[in-house]
Amino acid sequence: MFFIKNSIKNIYRYRSKYKAFGVLYHVIILIFSVCVIIYIQMGKITDNIMKEYASIVEFDTSVNSINEQKELRFTKDEFLKFKERKHIDDIKFFKYIFDLNYLKENVSEIKKELHISGKIIQWGIPVQTFIVYGYNTSLLYLETNEFKLEKGRMFEKNDEAVIYKNRLYPGLENKYWNDLDLNDKIVIKNDDGIYKEFTVVGITEQDPTDTKNTYRYMIYTTLESAEYFDVIARETKTSYISFEIDMNNINIINSNDFINLGYKTLIYLDSPNNFIILRNELYNEGVRIHLFFPAADDLISLTETMRKWSIIFIGFAGFVSLCAKIIFTNILFNTRKYEIAVLRSIGMKKSRLLLNYLIENLAYIWSITFVSLIVAQFISPIFTSRIFKNMQDLVLAETFDTLTTGANLELVLQNTSIVFGWTTVIVILTLILTCINIIRFEPLKIFNKQY
Repeated sequence: MFFIKNSIKNIYRYRSKYKAFGVLYHVIILIFSVCVIIYIQMGKITDNIMKEYASIVEFDTSVNSINEQKELRFTKDEFLKFKERKHIDDIKFFKYIFDLNYLKENVSEIKKELHISGKIIQWGIPVQTFIVYGYNTSLLYLETNEFKLEKGRMFEKNDEAVIYKNRLYPGLENKYWNDLDLNDKIVIKNDDGIYKEFTVVGITEQDPTDTKNTYRYMIYTTLESAEYFDVIARETKTSYISFEIDMNNINIINSNDFINLGYKTLIYLDSPNNFIILRNELYNEGVRIHLFFPAADDLISLTETMRKWSIIFIGFAGFVSLCAKIIFTNILFNTRKYEIAVLRSIGMKKSRLLLNYLIENLAYIWSITFVSLIVAQFISPIFTSRIFKNMQDLVLAETFDTLTTGANLELVLQNTSIVFGWTTVIVILTLILTCINIIRFEPLKIFNKQY
C-alpha cells in the first residue's frame, strides 16, 4: 500500500512532465487499441464467415444423376450417410418442400379443409397445386428470400403456418383462401390416416411480381411439420411446378417456376478449401454440389483486407509507443538522479527502488490506457462502418447479424487484455533499459556527477 500511495504522490509531484507525455501516450494507445479492436472483430467475423457461410455447400438436386438415367431424390437417411465422408463436418436439412399433386400411386386422394371463424369449408380440387414449405427454424437466417409479413408473425413451432395470398387472381376458389385470417386453420387429410392441421399465424405481403394469372397456394411452416408428408411423397423429384396459367389453363413456364421437391440439404465442410476436392469426388459418383453462398469470397476479402491493415497499424503504434516511452523515461529519470542518490544513500535497496518506479510507471500508464480503451470503443465503429455496409450489401440482414454475432461479446475482454499486456511490457522494458543504467552508479558519484 505504501508503494501505491508513494507512486501517486510522485506522479503528482512531477505532473508537469507526466502531462507533457500523457497526451502523446493517449493518442498512441488509442490508435493501438482501435487497431486491436478491428483486428479481433474482423478475425471473429472471418471465422464466422468461414464456418457459417463459406463452408456451406448445397446438394444440386436440380440436375439428373450422371450414372443413372433417373431423377435424383435422396431420402433423409441417404443424405445423412454423406456425413461419414471425409471433409464433411455436418449435414443439415434446410427445408423440405411437398406438393399435394406429387403423391405415391397407392395414396388416396388428399382433401383440404379451411376452418374460417369456426366454419369448415371443403376447399380445392384434386389437381390443384398446393405446396408446403418446411423450414429449419434454426437456419432461417440463410433464406435468401426474406419473409415480408403483412400481418401476424413468423411460425415458431410445429403446426404453425404463414400463408401466401395472391389477391389479384380472380378464381372462385381464391375467394375462400383469401378469407383466411390469423388463428384460422388449414387441414390436410386423406382416407389412409394422413391428418395435419395448421394454424395460421402470419400472412405474407402481396408479391409485386404476381399478376392476375399467378395461381399458387402455399404455406410456410417448420421442417418437422412439412416432412410429415414424406411418407406419401412421390419418390422421384419434379424439375418444375408452374404457377402461371392463361385463361385457357395452359401453363406458362418461366424461370421462377422451378421448384425442386423433397429435402434441400446443406453440407458443412471442415474447411472451405476442400470444396473443390469434395465436388470432384462426388461428381465422379453422380452427385453434384455447389456453393450455397457464392459471395463468400468477397466477404472474406473485405474482412481480411481490413485485418491486414490493422496489423500494420498495430505494429507501427506499438513501435512508436515503445520509442516514446524510452525517451520519456530517460528524460524523467535523468532529472531524478539526485532523488535516486538520496534514496540509495539512506539504504534503499536497488530492487526496492526498481519496484517503486515500476509501480509508479504502471499506475501512470494504466490510467491512460483505461481512458484510451473507453474512447476506443466509441471511435472504432467509425473505421468499421464502411466494411459492415459493404457486407450488408452482399447478404441479408439476418445473415449479417449471424456473421457479426459474438464479435462484440469477446471484444472488450480480448482488447483489454492485449492493450494492458502491451503497455505493461513497455513499462517493464523501458524501466529495465533506463533505470539500470542509472542505479548502477554509486550515490557519491551521482552527487558529484561523475558518471
